Amino acid sequence: MKKDQQYVSKEDCVRRGFVRKNGGIYKMSVLERFAEKGWLDFGDSKYSAQDRLKAAEKLQKDYEQSYFMSMSAGGIRERIDSKGKNASDVEMICKARKRYEEAARHVPGEFWNAVKRVCLENRDFEVSKQFSERRRMEISFLLKSDLCRGLDRLIKFYWSL
Repeated sequence: MKKDQQYVSKEDCVRRGFVRKNGGIYKMSVLERFAEKGWLDFGDSKYSAQDRLKAAEKLQKDYEQSYFMSMSAGGIRERIDSKGKNASDVEMICKARKRYEEAARHVPGEFWNAVKRVCLENRDFEVSKQFSERRRMEISFLLKSDLCRGLDRLIKFYWSL
């Protein structure tokens, strides 16, 4: 073993979000870790944590299928051989963009930042260290509540499709 490499215990792996799944090691997303810890149970009681998780995964899928970050100036994803995608792929991209934009409109602005940060950027909430431990826990609870309320709006939207 090299000097800079150290043994990582099972507890450290679990704490960092690694789980054993389908015969391999898998790193859970921030959203999956929130669901496992019970932080997606806030919000409207008629929706479960699994409903919120599914709605967030649909939003992620629509965002990924819309190719917002990988389009050329002409709006068509370019390939290595300089040929654009065929018409059916462009149609699929347009439908995914439309669903994503409609879903984003259904989430109020005060909840959208929390939904975007956790679901699309896969980043946990960061609370400043300048606050006391109790205040940081309160702010974290409020952010997770905003996330759940935003996901409740997504559930309503995706169930109406």
